[in-house]
Amino acid sequence: MKSIKQNFGYVLKSIEKDKTLTKKLSNLKGKTFIISGASRGIGLNIAEKLVKNEANVVITGKTVKPNPKLEGTLFTAEKYLKNFCKENKVLSVVCDIRNNNNINNAVYETIDKFGSIDGVVLNASALCLKDTFSVTKKDIDLMNEININGTFLFGQKCIQHMKYGKNKNGHVLVISPPINMLYNDKWWKNHLYYSMSKFNMSLMAKFWNSEFDNIGVNTLWPRTTINTAPVRNILGGEDMVSISRTVDIMGDAANHILASDPKKCNGKNFIDDEVLVSVDVDVEQYRVDPEINEKDLMPDFFC
Repeated sequence: MKSIKQNFGYVLKSIEKDKTLTKKLSNLKGKTFIISGASRGIGLNIAEKLVKNEANVVITGKTVKPNPKLEGTLFTAEKYLKNFCKENKVLSVVCDIRNNNNINNAVYETIDKFGSIDGVVLNASALCLKDTFSVTKKDIDLMNEININGTFLFGQKCIQHMKYGKNKNGHVLVISPPINMLYNDKWWKNHLYYSMSKFNMSLMAKFWNSEFDNIGVNTLWPRTTINTAPVRNILGGEDMVSISRTVDIMGDAANHILASDPKKCNGKNFIDDEVLVSVDVDVEQYRVDPEINEKDLMPDFFC
């Protein structure tokens, strides 16, 4: 941990509250959201917060068998979410977003069960933090197929139903970095291709927002590292976890965005804690270790 803290610091700052985050709806009852990559981590937590806010939620993912390197499966995630709702508001659909037939089926099953799509969270992503000489053709194909092609095709299909469906409006939330990070070299130099693929996701959000004026399209990204499997298993183990925030901060931030008016809350690159400060939520509650000072949290250093 000492070497990590020598190279990074977290500086609290004042922000102007984003007034577009004022809730349009007190709850999301009757609204349907579909989430890619929701078997665990951030995607599952977003699903949990939406279910608790009375929404219908469709979770998709490709993990159907237990894996010692991954926590849970799509089916354990569905069972977990059903603890938070009395009615049949949760559906899980096996979907590898590299497969267009899987995407079509996920959207079809969503419409068949709930009748409409009011929002999509594009969360599924392949993480590959390798430098230029280390990244392989296999790594590149995976990132292209999931982060770029899969995100686009999944989003395309859902937007089509939101634009021409019963409600003719809705939300798209992409879990990807703010566009202005393009100009900071440290976000690129150690994992160029991964960063390229994630910024492709951000570009989709930027220009879908212009293309579809009846749909609110935004991105969401964490300020700090989040206690997820990649942080635990790839980035820094328990030392990193202790100076991270819990996944709840991303779930709560997403819930506030998706409960807002899509005609007003759109075209934004949101950071999780700025969303919550804007709606007067105390962000100190999200520290994994409550004894850690806010300024000592680990800033998110990959994208």
